[in-house]
Amino acid sequence: MQSLFFRIFLYFWGLVILVALAILALTIFRDQQYPPAMHRQLAQRAVLEYGREAVQYYERHGAEALRAYTSDIRREHGLTIVLFNEHAVPLLKSKKACGMQNVVARALQISEVKSAICGQRNAFAAIVQSERGTRYVVAVRPTHRPAPQHIVAELTRGLLGWKLLFVLGLTALVCFVLARSLVTPITRLRRATHRFASGDLSTRVGSDIRGRNEIAALATDFDDMASRIEALVEGQQRLLRDISHELRSPLTRLGIALELARREQDSAQQKKSLQRIELESARMNSMIGQLLELTRMEHADTLKARKEVELKELLAGIVQDAAYEAAERGITVELVRAQPAVVYAVPELIAQAFENVIRNAVRYTEDATPVEVELRVAGGLAHILVRDQGPGVAEAELEKLFIPFYRVAEARERHTGGTGIGLAIAKRAVELHRGRISASRGSNGGLVVEIILPVFGG
Repeated sequence: MQSLFFRIFLYFWGLVILVALAILALTIFRDQQYPPAMHRQLAQRAVLEYGREAVQYYERHGAEALRAYTSDIRREHGLTIVLFNEHAVPLLKSKKACGMQNVVARALQISEVKSAICGQRNAFAAIVQSERGTRYVVAVRPTHRPAPQHIVAELTRGLLGWKLLFVLGLTALVCFVLARSLVTPITRLRRATHRFASGDLSTRVGSDIRGRNEIAALATDFDDMASRIEALVEGQQRLLRDISHELRSPLTRLGIALELARREQDSAQQKKSLQRIELESARMNSMIGQLLELTRMEHADTLKARKEVELKELLAGIVQDAAYEAAERGITVELVRAQPAVVYAVPELIAQAFENVIRNAVRYTEDATPVEVELRVAGGLAHILVRDQGPGVAEAELEKLFIPFYRVAEARERHTGGTGIGLAIAKRAVELHRGRISASRGSNGGLVVEIILPVFGG
């Protein structure tokens, strides 16, 4: 697998080199076709000097001398020289003269040195007058493009030499730093992912990758994901431990009751043992049902069935049912104050949360005491308070009431048949509706559980 760092580094540096070479090559070729002003002035002076010498060779020694002279110039200086008369006719028949009549005609019209593009090269033409007074026109242009070695020489000469190498080296250093700054946080994130996948759920990278770029945001998202997964795994492990602990006791009692039922000859004793078996089975069935409900609320998308729910009517029905069941112990369950409030919720879930809290209050309140349910609205929030007259809970244990299987008083819980899951289910149901639930000590003793839900349209 290729390294991402080297790929980014090579991409950056290769792009810089390509751009630099393209600029240099275009500059050289541009100067060949469109020479700078200084080059044009030198070329114009060269045209006049070469032209005078060519005219002298022609008039003194004839056409062959002119041919030899132009051949020497082409071989030594890479220039093609063609001599024309004042009618733009070449004095020597040559294919090289083709395409140069245009610049010669323009030079005759304006009577000065003229330059033009002939083919793909720049040509110059100028009027030259001989000692005899005859007018000639001399045209000069490069014979061929520079050879590759000449181009390399141009690239490595002067500023395009060691200074260019220095610039490229500095660019390589900048590209190295830039590529490393991009790849380093990705490498750290990859290592953290490997540690997390290996079982180290406490792995975090937020402190190592900082900034306001996309990679830093990805690191923050990784930390959030890791925190949630860690909490989920810890919750599952804790739930498994609690389940194994909670199931062990009723299973043990079931085994004892079953063994007694086998040994007892008295039908009354057998009936008592069978009743015990039935009771423990009912408790286990209730516990498993509540666990399944809690699991369903943790993982399923249960909020799709939300609709407007009138809390006052919902609480009135739940309070009426609880009061009927609590009447045997002389307990009254009353909806003491209730303001109209509508919430956007799943009726079954929110009703189960209220029912679990109210039944928990009935379970713990003293006999012949009231359980009060209050509903008030303030600041766009519905506050549901459930007060009992029980023994209360220590301040340090209030927050633990909503942990699955947590019991404040083990003996009392077993006596009342509680499993320690009801308030956990209520908490999850309230949180699914963007609400919160808390417990506090009542002013006259007992426990006060408060549920806060956002009012629909509030």
